[in-house]
Amino acid sequence: MPQCLLALDFGHGGGRAFFYDVDSGKHFSSYQKWNYFSPEDDDFRKEFFPDDFFKILCIQTKNLLKKHKIKASDVVGVSSACMRHSFVFLDKNGKELYGGPNTDTRGLFYQDIIEEEIEEDLYKLTGQWPPLLYLPARLLWFKEEKPELYSKIKYALSTGDWLIYRLSGEIVGEPSLASSTLLFDLKKRKWLFDVLKDLDLDDIVLPEIISSGENVGGLTSESSKLMGLKEGIPVVMGGGDTQLGLLSCGAVNNGDVGIVAGTSTPVMMVLDKPVVDSEKRIWTGFHVLKDKWVLESNAQMAGLIYEWLKNNFQKIIGKSNDEVYKYMEKIARDVPPGSNDVIASLGTEIFNINTLSVIRPSIFSFNQPVHPMNENPASFAGFIRASLENISYAIKGNIEQLEDVSKNSSEVVRVTGGMSNNDLWLEILANVTGKKVVSTSFYEGTSIGCVICAAVGAGIYKDFKEAVKEIVNYKKEIKPDDKTVEIYNKTFNSWKEWYDRLGEI
Repeated sequence: MPQCLLALDFGHGGGRAFFYDVDSGKHFSSYQKWNYFSPEDDDFRKEFFPDDFFKILCIQTKNLLKKHKIKASDVVGVSSACMRHSFVFLDKNGKELYGGPNTDTRGLFYQDIIEEEIEEDLYKLTGQWPPLLYLPARLLWFKEEKPELYSKIKYALSTGDWLIYRLSGEIVGEPSLASSTLLFDLKKRKWLFDVLKDLDLDDIVLPEIISSGENVGGLTSESSKLMGLKEGIPVVMGGGDTQLGLLSCGAVNNGDVGIVAGTSTPVMMVLDKPVVDSEKRIWTGFHVLKDKWVLESNAQMAGLIYEWLKNNFQKIIGKSNDEVYKYMEKIARDVPPGSNDVIASLGTEIFNINTLSVIRPSIFSFNQPVHPMNENPASFAGFIRASLENISYAIKGNIEQLEDVSKNSSEVVRVTGGMSNNDLWLEILANVTGKKVVSTSFYEGTSIGCVICAAVGAGIYKDFKEAVKEIVNYKKEIKPDDKTVEIYNKTFNSWKEWYDRLGEI
């Protein structure tokens, strides 16, 4: 009988239902954007209705079953992926009281309390900072601003843990998401309950921690009806979206570097033991693999930046998204490395948690186009290539940062995510970083990582190593060209000068 696995990916911009056929390797996907709201027109506060978002995922699942004629009896496991720094609060009966994404910054007004009240070095203990992003500051806001609602809160869950709860009825968590709460000990792999006590938040219950890939329980009757699936199929613990993306591109060993090049562009290195940056620039957290950690930097909204450029071209030339992207890649190929001295700095970052509030102006810098001494004036094609180089320069800076902190180095960069569809960008990335670039055949890396968890928890494969070997496929390997690397070493220095200068404006 066919064996299908279901991944439910709760992303920031929308939700994805993703079916994977184990035998054929075929997959079927549905994505729907969703929106958040700001209560009382307070732009610092962003919320969602958990029940509404869950039903969106259920409808997507049911529609995929019907559209692709997948039998409910063929679905043998389901797991979830989720954006980090997002939370759902439940009352004592398991009813949702609040859902907030990673852009809910109400904690800004209470992070000073955490710094004043907690004597321990939370960054050193948890690998995370600043407090405004995390669970304690958000709970403090509710305690002070909405005491009636706060008094009803029993459970505080990451959104990924809540999704598992809605599927199985079980309240459990796992390390890759727990380490994005500012309440999880990096070395001891357990909750810092003393921090909650010191903040007078110890009436809040946090979930029991298990490992990704563990069978949590069976799909509940209520959820099975909403999704069109059989009651009781295994619900398997998934994890954080980026860590699952790493899993999907084979970043599983000490020193492996993986990039999930999607809307944003996390850049992570896998570690055998936790390492915390002495300069407090980047994050440390848990991988979805047991006894593995990740050191995390981030080039920020690289995918969105390139999409913005695409949207502007699309208004001029029309055509579909795919056609415009292909056209942009085609004309950018005719531009030499360095883009005829066009430099783009459009919002990509070399991650530093100390300067998260710095908003750099965006620029295209180029030589005067009509000057008689300028033999290669800037062009639209040059702007496209410069934008791809801009993303690659930022990734190079982030990788150098990871290598500096970890005292580790990798000759290979593994890439998944939507940007990995752009072959020209992969070539530029290899030459800018001077490293071999390996890309996956699936761009939905997070969903594939989630499928791997489901496959292990459903008993199809004995462990993650076997599942990765059987499921992960690579599209191509690109080796850097020595002469082009030399050119990009010079242009990277020019880009970095602009990047640093723009941070001071």
